[in-house]
Amino acid sequence: MAMLRDKALLVRAARLYYEENKSQEQIAKELLTSRSNVSRMLSDARAQGIVEIRIIENTLRDARLEQRVMEVLPLRTVRVARVPQGGDETIAVGTLAAAALEENLKPNATIAISWGRSLQAMVSVIGENHRPDIRFIPLMGGMTEIPSGITGENLIRILATKFHAEFATMHAPAIVQTSEAREAFMAEPSINEVLKSAENADLAIVGIGARGSTSTNSLLRAAGINPQNDPTFYSNLAGDMAARFFDLSGNIVDSAIDDRIIAVRLSQLRNVKQVIGLAAGADKARGMLGAINGKHITELITTAKGALALLQLVEDQRLGR
Repeated sequence: MAMLRDKALLVRAARLYYEENKSQEQIAKELLTSRSNVSRMLSDARAQGIVEIRIIENTLRDARLEQRVMEVLPLRTVRVARVPQGGDETIAVGTLAAAALEENLKPNATIAISWGRSLQAMVSVIGENHRPDIRFIPLMGGMTEIPSGITGENLIRILATKFHAEFATMHAPAIVQTSEAREAFMAEPSINEVLKSAENADLAIVGIGARGSTSTNSLLRAAGINPQNDPTFYSNLAGDMAARFFDLSGNIVDSAIDDRIIAVRLSQLRNVKQVIGLAAGADKARGMLGAINGKHITELITTAKGALALLQLVEDQRLGR
């Protein structure tokens, strides 16, 4: 422990890591110590103010709306993007998400992500970094019904390249036709291993869908659901996260459909201590409220229009409208 109290050594370790972009393993060899010791040294360097990490956000935030949402809903953190007239709400949410990811990157962290355009925007704006100690993993299987650029597998590969990090993929579809088909995929050790890692991730960043949104419609088509063939399911649907459909209370809409999905279950996602939900726009209000009511997310990133629609929905429920 004396080593960790040596300020000069903490400075040296920090310079090797942040300025010379050396891995923790390389630093451990150079300083004749263990990798775990290096990880603690870097944490101590931040705690003692030797290292200061500043996140520069080009997207303006609406502090007033953030406070209003925090006052009425049980969230740890809320980030609300102020989008100028004609601006892109998805890019705004993605920019705030990129800042949140960089801000919450801890040594040796495992980060799980889902899919969607807000996540794609996050990945596109995030800068290069040298973090070979972290690992990116998917929360769900692949989607052939959507553009490849927004699938979790593609986004994970790009993130891993930008961060010089490790990654894992899940060689399975997100939605299959029968529960028996799902059981066959789940019998594969590699798929079970990825899902178990996702359940125990340090951080999860997930897109939030809502009934009527483009992303949710893509999932419904993959599951073979529409208002005509399953009106009860559709009327109860509020939103989705990682291919799991839930109602306004956050409960799973239909267990039979849920048993056809290859993804982390929402009950398992609650084991992740920090879950950041992304939702761009007012049309995601029902999805946001369902995710919050179900305690599926701990933090929210949305736009001013999204926050206002969410607050209006909460007020309507309070008044019984």
